[in-house]
Amino acid sequence: MKKLIKLFLPFVFLFSVTICFAQNYYLQKCEGDKQLGLRGIELKNDFVVRLFDSQNNPVSNEEIVFYVAKHNVDLKQSSHIVFTDKDGYARTKLGVERNSSDKLVVVACTKNIISNPIYFTVSVLNKNWLLLMIIEILGGTALLLFGMFKINSAFQKIASQNIKIILSKFTSTRIKGFFTGLFVTGINQSSSATLLLQVTLASAGILTFFQSMSVTIGASVGSTVTGQLVAFRLVDYALFIIAVGYFLSFFSSKKFLINLGKAIFGFGLLFYGMKIMSDAMIPVTLNNDILMLIASVESPIVSILVGIILTMIIQSSGATVGITIVLASSGILSFLQSICICLGAQIGTSITTALIASINQTRDGKRVVIWHLFYQILGVVLVYPFISFINYNGEPAWTYFVKFFTENFVFSTDIARQIAMSHTLVTVIAGFIVLPFIPLFHKFFMSIYPSLTKENHFGTAFIDENYIKEPNKALELSRKEIIRLAAIVSEMLDESINALDAKYKNVVEKIIYKSLQIGELASRIVPYLTKVAQNKLTKQQSKEEISLLYIAGDLEQISDIIHRNLMYVSRQKIKNHLSFSQEGIDDIKHLHKMVNENSSKILSYLVDGGISRIYEIRKQITRFQIEVHNLKKKHIERLHSGLKESIETSGLHMEVLDQYTRINDILYDIAIILIDEKEENR
Repeated sequence: MKKLIKLFLPFVFLFSVTICFAQNYYLQKCEGDKQLGLRGIELKNDFVVRLFDSQNNPVSNEEIVFYVAKHNVDLKQSSHIVFTDKDGYARTKLGVERNSSDKLVVVACTKNIISNPIYFTVSVLNKNWLLLMIIEILGGTALLLFGMFKINSAFQKIASQNIKIILSKFTSTRIKGFFTGLFVTGINQSSSATLLLQVTLASAGILTFFQSMSVTIGASVGSTVTGQLVAFRLVDYALFIIAVGYFLSFFSSKKFLINLGKAIFGFGLLFYGMKIMSDAMIPVTLNNDILMLIASVESPIVSILVGIILTMIIQSSGATVGITIVLASSGILSFLQSICICLGAQIGTSITTALIASINQTRDGKRVVIWHLFYQILGVVLVYPFISFINYNGEPAWTYFVKFFTENFVFSTDIARQIAMSHTLVTVIAGFIVLPFIPLFHKFFMSIYPSLTKENHFGTAFIDENYIKEPNKALELSRKEIIRLAAIVSEMLDESINALDAKYKNVVEKIIYKSLQIGELASRIVPYLTKVAQNKLTKQQSKEEISLLYIAGDLEQISDIIHRNLMYVSRQKIKNHLSFSQEGIDDIKHLHKMVNENSSKILSYLVDGGISRIYEIRKQITRFQIEVHNLKKKHIERLHSGLKESIETSGLHMEVLDQYTRINDILYDIAIILIDEKEENR
């Protein structure tokens, strides 16, 4: 046993000395990590390490081995031995093989492998990597924009035309206007869409410029919701979100769930587009020259201009924020640069939309556009001093505040979340500052851009609260208001045939806004008549009040049929590029003419009392029903003959005939009310 111990003691001693010697040496990584290489070409930079002893002195003339940590040979001269120089440095330059993998790990160690090695990473690309990167960025951007379009489209379908009604109804105070703008833009995910709605409603007289000012502030905050969603960076789950959205819309039968599925599908596409862009940016993140060039752009003004130009090109501030978050998360953009680009996005989304929205609008509509652009610029101006020359703790005061706020209130230090919070905080703070002073801003805008003629907000023209206690006068004024109502309904009905035969939506939108005007009038007339009924009315006054309520309700119902049903047919036809056959549109025009004539007869009676025309409506009801039956029969014959246009639009054609029949039935009911009223007054 002792002999064995004596035999092994020298080996134990030599092994211990070797271990101690190896551990007294250590390597330091100096240069060459995270290189970007092209297949078949030598790498641009050397791999450089430095060897030190236990006293931190450089070790010279010591062998250093560089090799690839893979079984296959991916680098030319992959196993390369070099000696340290007098300062302890060892360097080598390697070339990438043509069949190299996409990711390589280069190991550097002393000849004695026991010492801790150094690892370098190399990303390998094809020679046409720049072209591929551009293609991937464009493709990712397209998916992101398409995803946002799907979200916008789906949410608008969920809200339907209620968005317009909400915008016109819930803006009586500044606070209501703010939250209405916030809600509407949060739903449709587009401040530009909200602006276009505001302009049209203002030009139609349904929304005043004063009301629209607070809506604009709320819309500005609502437009930052997209950035907040993007900041969650659910890129790893993008395909799962796409699958959930697609299958929800595919297997659902309810419109709400179908549109919700499409919205989720859009979110998935948005995140997947971000993932594609993020992966495409890897070569840029590995190229120090490009990163240094981007970092050298320190001027906030330049970054703001970049945001303005980019948003004017892609027409979506949300998309600009999403792209900015991708670039910042990849380490390409700094936090300050990202903030400035998002500030530019606020202005950029307003410029082209403002120019388009102001065409052929009233002065009130144009004021809405000017105010929208002014407010976006004002928000940037308020923040700019705090990102340029007002500093705190060695950095711009705004970046310090955003980091502090995000860390302490959102509990995150992620740069994506910080960028999104900056985008939101700018609009919120600007809103709190500006909202109390809206009356002053309104006065200022009215002084610099005054009305050329008297511009009245659309509303009642005759009814007066002062006559509530005088039933005869109040009923007379109500009848005059209902004549206005009937005139607008008659215009809607007259123009409906143009919308059904149109190829563009402008005619449709015009009719829809007349429907909002009718809703506005009806919402004033009906409560007024109800208050009149609280007086002690004579039997005749009571019947007249009830008749007027019935007529007002019937006229509003006709407006709803035209708005929701006939205009739906028109939108579907335009959307799917369909056309009625010539015989089909002729039949529709024939039926429309009959209905339109009945509408004109009722309006004429309300204006001048020509009762004979009202009797004509009652007499022709049976003939009208027979005519509708014959028109449907003719349509079926065209289907049997295989007429392409008739087959494509069959459902829409029958829907139009049914809706005109409903309208005529309501006109018949109004005629009966007027006849009964006339006969009782004899």
